[in-house]
This record gives sequence, structure tokens and C-alpha cells, in this order.
Amino acid sequence: MTQNTARNTPLERRLQRTRSAKGSFVATFRQVFLRHGLTMGFIALGCLLLPGAHTAIGWSLASLLSAPFSYLAALSALLVFCVLFLVFKGHKIRHDELVWLAYLLFISAAEEVAFRLMLPSLLTGTINMTSATIVSNLLFAGIHFVTLRWKFINCVGVFFAGLGLSRLMTSTEDIAFLILVHLFFTFLNTPTPPNQRRTAGISKQH
Repeated sequence: MTQNTARNTPLERRLQRTRSAKGSFVATFRQVFLRHGLTMGFIALGCLLLPGAHTAIGWSLASLLSAPFSYLAALSALLVFCVLFLVFKGHKIRHDELVWLAYLLFISAAEEVAFRLMLPSLLTGTINMTSATIVSNLLFAGIHFVTLRWKFINCVGVFFAGLGLSRLMTSTEDIAFLILVHLFFTFLNTPTPPNQRRTAGISKQH
């Protein structure tokens, strides 16, 4: 196998654009966390520090606070599903897989709090709710384009998926439920760390 083939496995190309002239590529979990995880985490934290955040968090967590054990059971069942899915696919459940699941939960919470709860709520002070939802999800998709180097078509998919989650947020007003939904679909899209997917892709080439 040539070095060029190793750098451009089918699994790598599924989401990301081709490697740039400078060799830029997001190929490890560390890169994903530093580029995307920290970006989303700081955006969510910034939103939570803004005036009005306490009110939005209050009404969006009302269902969770009224039945915490139901949500804990749902999260536990979802995590068990994820583990069984990985085992069924032939993966050994090691430290890397568990850390990746924790990261997916973190990123699901950060993105839903920022882009489905706080930003639309803040933007409605200057524009209507429909426009606020569109702007928030355009920003959401654009960040994936920059930090994860996703292909444009995949970012279009992220935009429309975000609109669907925004609609769900409007109908349920339940941020905890949205985080669980986000975690489920994010796991199905990227069930293992990127460096592990790259290794699997390379091994299939031999």
C-alpha cells in the first residue's frame, strides 16, 4: 500500500474533504477534541454566562427535574445500546471506546445547549424565531465545515438535521431529551474515534 492510499481511506473520505495542500486533516481523537470539542464547549459556556441563560435553562430542564430517574434510565439504556452495537460490530470495549462515548455525550450536550436553546433564545431579541433558528443552524453547520473539515454536502445535512432538532425543541421544550436524541444519531454516524476508523479502513485495503 502506498502512503497516499493510507492517507485517503474510504472511511476517512466519507465525511471530510480531501487533504489540503498543507496536509491538513483531522485524523485523531485529540484533533477532534481540540478543534471541535473545545470550540463547541467554549461557545456553550459563553452562552450560559450571558443574561437570560438562567431562565432558558430553567424551563428547558423542567421535565428532567420532574422525573430525573426516567432520564437516567433512558441514558443508561442508550449507553448499553452503544456498547452492544460496538460489540456486535466486532470492537473490543476498551478505554478508547469509553472515552469516545463520553466525548459524544459532552458534544451532544454542548451543541444542543448552544445551538438549539441559547442562541435562538438570544437572537429572538432582534429577529423572529424562524430567522433565529436558521442563523443558529447555519453557524452550527459552518463550524463543522471549519473545525472538522467536513464536506460541504455533509454540512448541508448537518444544517437540516439541526433544523429538525430545533423543531423538536420547539415542540418538547426539553433540552435533556434533545441531548439524548443527538447522542443517538451522532453515535450512529461516528461510533468510534477517527484514528480507530482510519486503522480499520487501512486494514481493509490489504
